[in-house]
Amino acid sequence: MHEAVTRLRLDLTGLVVYTEAGTGAFAVTAPLAALAGADHVFALARPWCGMDAQEVGRDTLALADELGVTSRLELVERREQAHLARADIVTNLGFVRPIDRSVVMTLKPTAAVPYMREAWELRPDDVDLVACRERGIGVFATDEHHPDVRVFDACGLLAVRLLFEAGVEILGSVVVILSGDRFGPALAACLSKLGAVVRLINPVTAGELTAALTGADALIVADFAAPDWIVAQGGVIDPSLLARRAPDLAVVAFAGGVDAAAVERAGLRCVPAEGSRPARMGRTLADLGPRPVIDLHAAGLKVGAATTRGARLGLRGAALAAYVRQHAPAAEIPAP
Repeated sequence: MHEAVTRLRLDLTGLVVYTEAGTGAFAVTAPLAALAGADHVFALARPWCGMDAQEVGRDTLALADELGVTSRLELVERREQAHLARADIVTNLGFVRPIDRSVVMTLKPTAAVPYMREAWELRPDDVDLVACRERGIGVFATDEHHPDVRVFDACGLLAVRLLFEAGVEILGSVVVILSGDRFGPALAACLSKLGAVVRLINPVTAGELTAALTGADALIVADFAAPDWIVAQGGVIDPSLLARRAPDLAVVAFAGGVDAAAVERAGLRCVPAEGSRPARMGRTLADLGPRPVIDLHAAGLKVGAATTRGARLGLRGAALAAYVRQHAPAAEIPAP
């Protein structure tokens, strides 16, 4: 965390941050903001996976204590207007979402909503962009390819981990990647370097899929942008078709809709065992360890800081966008 703050020159002095309290690697965001000098950090904890809010916030508080920033971090259990009204930066992370119209209208006009993923990964239900534009709230995505961030490079390594978990050796294995977004080329480049025979396909036709599955050891579904179920009964690809063409196939749900139960009923193995939903990743980069999460969230906080400081200077529209791109690893989100 110290290294990320230094590398990104992350300075949140004079700013109030509203973010989530999380578990494991996702406990880092609120303490990271405090470490970077934020005047105050609200860390929202909610019941999750059988834990109450206090249990969910335990890792965040422990990390803040270890870093010596507890005095500037406040664990909260409800989304209250008084807290949001003080915030300069409101992150789009899990417990804070959705940032709907009621939230947006509570924020100060110079507040910022940094979107802590790439612009093409936008999920409309996360942030009400129309309300943000009406209110003048700046919303910018994070450039995960930026040389100070390089989070997107970790996606290939996550695919490697999932393939190993599925029992696929990679070297010499035939891996089919179904993807219509930027995940596909990134995964293909990484796996090719490791000696896999990679077949990247999109869009899917019956003939193309049949040819690609010949001799295949694994199918990686990596299409975050697809709105519908991809591998599911009634989806783009029926699991029974996969089983007929490649009965020993491992299905890796990297991103996009994969119905794991349907895959298993067809006699195939699915990793992760729970599959993945449309516009979601099967596993996050936190599965590799804390570094990718730290780097991504530090970059997102940097984007938020540049946005709110630009707004304080009276910048709007194209002038604000230029300022944010100059001072942070940011990417513009197209108008809704």
